[in-house]
Amino acid sequence: MKEIAMEKALRCADVSGTSCQFVARGQTMEEILEQTGRHAVEGHGLTATPRAGGGGEGAGHRGVSAVTRRAPAAPEAGSAGLARNILALFAGLSLWTAIHFGALALLPIYLHDQGYAPRGIGFTLGVMGIAQLAVRPFGGCIVDAFGRRGPLVLSLGLLALGCALLAVPSAWAVLANRVLTGVAFSLGTTAFYTLSIEVAPPERRSEVQGYVALGLTLGVGLGPPILVGLYQGAMAADTPAARLAGIALGAAAVAALGGVCFGATSSTFRPLGRAHPYAVRTNFRREGLMPALLNFCAQVPNTGFSAFLPLWALGRGVANPGVLFVASQAGSVASRLFAGRWADRHGRAAVLVPALAGVAVALGGLAVATGWPAFLALSLVYGALFGVAFVILPALAGEAAPPEGRGAALNTFGLGSDLAQLLGPWGLGLAAGAWGFGGALVAAGLVATVGMAAGLARGAARR
Repeated sequence: MKEIAMEKALRCADVSGTSCQFVARGQTMEEILEQTGRHAVEGHGLTATPRAGGGGEGAGHRGVSAVTRRAPAAPEAGSAGLARNILALFAGLSLWTAIHFGALALLPIYLHDQGYAPRGIGFTLGVMGIAQLAVRPFGGCIVDAFGRRGPLVLSLGLLALGCALLAVPSAWAVLANRVLTGVAFSLGTTAFYTLSIEVAPPERRSEVQGYVALGLTLGVGLGPPILVGLYQGAMAADTPAARLAGIALGAAAVAALGGVCFGATSSTFRPLGRAHPYAVRTNFRREGLMPALLNFCAQVPNTGFSAFLPLWALGRGVANPGVLFVASQAGSVASRLFAGRWADRHGRAAVLVPALAGVAVALGGLAVATGWPAFLALSLVYGALFGVAFVILPALAGEAAPPEGRGAALNTFGLGSDLAQLLGPWGLGLAAGAWGFGGALVAAGLVATVGMAAGLARGAARR
């Protein structure tokens, strides 16, 4: 007779007090129980102690171990290893985001100088989203099978290659840059978020996310003004393509250095290798779907801020729109430092929902602002509120899944970024063509209100 596979869905509480859904499958009850015990040990910091006499009170529980709570495993070398990982992740993220967001701010200005219409700019930038979606069905499996660090370093290598291609004065080079940047972003963020969650004790995950995210603050604060400033006059060249070429080679070197920083990290996770064969379902987990929606609703507004605000501000009295990124990241410093602690203490929704509402208000204000003081102040407010989402959302996705499926959960979470990078530039480009760049900012703010509603609905469903 053919054996019938059994499936058992279990709910369990982890060290930080939240809950997760674990599904165990097997041919026998012993296999089900073995998987359950392994999940308790690896996912929730428990330890298994064999019972005397071979198990429980009946044949159905033969060989079962008693499970007791223990302290979570510390990172390598305890607090010193945690500090080293935080510093390496901070440095790598700083260099990565400086180039990623610097190029995102510079390329619309370059394409505008080359004669592109707003709609064409949006569609060109949206190619990155297509590349991200193409890689997403493989990212979770790669990160769980081969570890976190290798794919992360590879992603920075791809970003460096994409930057170097911008030295070629051709339209195809810009498209190739967007494709490679999208692949690097898709695979790299899955590996980065997973690694940054695993190096932290469960009860400090959002807090550590906040410290690491200061790298995003530094990178976004420095990359756009430096690259835009170099392009607008510091490079000794007459044509836009010639100015971009010099910047591209320097950006490639910085991206490669970011990969070196990520190579200095360490993780207690053991790659699953051949024990984790490829299947589409191994790349996604349903625990990451709601965080993915919230991620989308946070990233579309950021696309509007990064890609369309510079062109809008240039016509409204701001000579170098790169300074607006400095202001936004100055505003985000407080949220990086404190939002994680607030979320760990008071709950994710209590902090995230008001932040998304504030993002919508800030973008609406930028749509009607005039002169650099107003743009600077509103950019500071926007940065402080958007920073909250970056701190909270990865932890929200990562803590919902066990270690062996965490890469898949974070990969699912990354779908929100992919769709935002695809639909954001295209949709906001159409909005800009119809209502101007200010109208595009208003449309981006409306997406943030959808995220606010989704956050409220999620909180109500969990009560």
